[in-house]
Amino acid sequence: MLKRFALMDSISSNLHNYLKKIANNLSVPDKKFLRDSLIGLIRSGKPIVCQMARHLPNQQTKFLSRLDRLESHLVKDSDFDDKIKAELPANRLPFIKDDTPIILDLSDIAKPFAKKMDYLATVRDGSTGQLVNGYWLVELYASLSRKNPVPILLEPFSHEEPDSPGQNPVVIKAIHKIFELTGNRGILVVDRGFDSIIMFEDWLDNKYRFVARLVGNRHLVQVYGQTLIRAEQLAEQTPTPYHFHKLVKRHGKPAIVMSRIGWKKVLLPGRDEEMTMIVSRLAGRDKPMMLLTNLPVENVKDAKRIMRLYIRRWECEEGIRFLKNQVSLEKIRTFRWPAIRRLVLLAVLVMIYLGWLVETHPNLCDCLVSLSQPLPDNPDFLAYRLLGGLKEAINTCFWLHKDLLRRGLW
Repeated sequence: MLKRFALMDSISSNLHNYLKKIANNLSVPDKKFLRDSLIGLIRSGKPIVCQMARHLPNQQTKFLSRLDRLESHLVKDSDFDDKIKAELPANRLPFIKDDTPIILDLSDIAKPFAKKMDYLATVRDGSTGQLVNGYWLVELYASLSRKNPVPILLEPFSHEEPDSPGQNPVVIKAIHKIFELTGNRGILVVDRGFDSIIMFEDWLDNKYRFVARLVGNRHLVQVYGQTLIRAEQLAEQTPTPYHFHKLVKRHGKPAIVMSRIGWKKVLLPGRDEEMTMIVSRLAGRDKPMMLLTNLPVENVKDAKRIMRLYIRRWECEEGIRFLKNQVSLEKIRTFRWPAIRRLVLLAVLVMIYLGWLVETHPNLCDCLVSLSQPLPDNPDFLAYRLLGGLKEAINTCFWLHKDLLRRGLW
């Protein structure tokens, strides 16, 4: 029992230390709101205000009073979000190294039955592929150690907002913001959806290092020969004499995927920066995979490194799947746009905290995993088990009538 009390005390102290760091510049009411809403979200598992209010630490007040307090803070016109975001980089930037993949992706919050929520736009539901009402999400993850993708920026936007600049300016602004904070540390990794001359020219102008998958219809200039040719035609002409293999899990079992790779030196039309197009041919696939990068590629070791960087892009899919399944990001139920953005921020703070735990407190992570009562396998992505253990620990604090989670943040 003493060990269990010590563990609860350690988890509570760790969570409060994290909250103090990100609530450094907040007022006392905002600090209380941050603590209560984050713990309410972890316990309820849904960004639904009435569910969060039922799980707040202070159970001595009436439910309607707690609900009104949460709602008033969610819709309040304040700089709460900006102050939180200003403190977050200090916790994440030390883990971003020069070769850390910065994964960019677009996702959605699908609300197919919503009609009265502010600024509803038409989005493509990633689960069904259908066009529905909802909001777009621009995502940037830092792929850290132990397959630990930590969100460094995740913000909703809508084309129906007043003075909305459009998708490309929003994405470019997000990239500029992150690389300005990191001092151009990190390597931008993107999928085919960002195969755009606007994106490439911006990244080259700002000297960002990147790895981007090509659709195949882009025209490139061969360095040797100075001929203009489509990327898919150049890929067909590129020899792939080198073997590349990757160990993956399929249906819970390990499998080795074999491919052959090669590369060509290319230029973008109208640009002088020399780049490399890497071609990968997989058995059973008619169309090869094409990657464009401005990283140096002089031998097969460099080419394989680029391939591994791109493969790590799939970690962002795990991140958004975790937010939608475990934090129920798509179950947001509020009409006001400021409240929607604030609830998304709270959901992201949960995942950032779990990623911070993995990097700074591995022993505490092992304790949380054991609390979640896991199956006897060894998963690559730990966030599911960590959240289960954290929820169990917080609930245990309440059942034991421990006052651990009611400390002040000031």
